Amino acid sequence: MIFSSLYGVDLGTDTIKLRDKTGQHFLDSKNMIAIRRGRVLAIGSDAWEMYERNPMDVEVSCPMSGGVIASATNMELVLSYTLKKFTTFAKKSSGLCLAVPTNVTPVQQRAFFNVLRDSRQTSRVRLIDKGIADAVSIGIPVQEGKGHMIVNVGADTTEISVICGGRVIIGQTLKIGGKSLDADIVTMVRRKFNLNIGMKTAETLKNNLAFMINGPRLEQKVFGIHTLSGLPKSDMIPSLAVSVSIVESVDRMIEQVRAVYGRVPPQVAGDIAEEGIFLTGGTSMILNLPIYMQKELGLPIYHITDPRNSTIRGILEIINHKELKALTRAPSLYEY
Repeated sequence: MIFSSLYGVDLGTDTIKLRDKTGQHFLDSKNMIAIRRGRVLAIGSDAWEMYERNPMDVEVSCPMSGGVIASATNMELVLSYTLKKFTTFAKKSSGLCLAVPTNVTPVQQRAFFNVLRDSRQTSRVRLIDKGIADAVSIGIPVQEGKGHMIVNVGADTTEISVICGGRVIIGQTLKIGGKSLDADIVTMVRRKFNLNIGMKTAETLKNNLAFMINGPRLEQKVFGIHTLSGLPKSDMIPSLAVSVSIVESVDRMIEQVRAVYGRVPPQVAGDIAEEGIFLTGGTSMILNLPIYMQKELGLPIYHITDPRNSTIRGILEIINHKELKALTRAPSLYEY
């Protein structure tokens, strides 16, 4: 009965994804809030539109950082507002199934539970490791004894999960993601073109121009503030410059994937070497990233279809199949 009216929640640093059990009702909303002197001005996509355009007395921020809740108060405000928009949550008896980073601490689990409980007035909260949800989304038989490796490159973090026997036996969350690459691009444009641009502009450059190994030689016009004159200025930014600027961060991520693989028990490592590594997450969509990772790691890399939504798809699979119930858990430390 616990899965009879559960809803899926992927609480990402960049985007909150909500789905009902059927998958027919869904909502994607930016995880952002704008506040002026304690008064909420905007939440979600409206707050995102204000980001980097806000006056000095308005703070626009994301309530999450590094895959965990940074501000419980703001996170509760954002989630409560988002759930109200999602009309299928009108059923008060419904519970929530939330994907969380694999190595989240019991205290951080409690923070997730408290925010969900307070924003929805429900105590029916189930947690699922993100790596497990990603694996289920592509049909991996996670409850069997064979080993699998999933790498989810998200907006703020990269989640590395080694799965065997229905659980994550080795997991690591890296503070390297799309925002790290955006920051690299901001730095490159400032140094090479004497132009200060914002993170939103850098994200657009990354999404439109970035590639690994080889790609089309394109350029894009951007506007910013000239570092010497302090006046508005535009310039054409080439795809090669954008791509070179993110290589160091991508290499650091790959090195950590290699390190995690090196810690895997021999038999599980053999399974992964035979089956390959599954790559997902929105930032994994950088052109030729799977090919570059395969070249660097010497292991097959398989890019999951629709990587932006793999986690929420996996959650829906789990709440729709009773045999997968064992993959979820209640938050730790319900009582202190």
